[in-house]
Amino acid sequence: MAAYVIFNYLQVFDEEKILDYRRQAHPTVGKYGGRVNVGPGEMLVLEGPASCFMIIAEFADVASARAWYESPEYQAARAIREQAAEVQVSIVPVRDR
Repeated sequence: MAAYVIFNYLQVFDEEKILDYRRQAHPTVGKYGGRVNVGPGEMLVLEGPASCFMIIAEFADVASARAWYESPEYQAARAIREQAAEVQVSIVPVRDR
């Protein structure tokens, strides 16, 4: 069952570091069989407070998503992101249709 890793950017403190983070983090997704489906850009918020933006990556399953998230490659990038933004990160399994 596929799984999404959802990054909900609540606040960005340092745009330059976020760009640095993306340059390091995005290539690691493919190494673990994932792909970024939704990147930063405009979003239509229908209810509740708006986030700065969201990024959604898709993986084959929850185990693959966790393996990527916990990987040394991603953790190095994560350290940069934590200095630059407040982000809520969730792994959500996709139900079979």
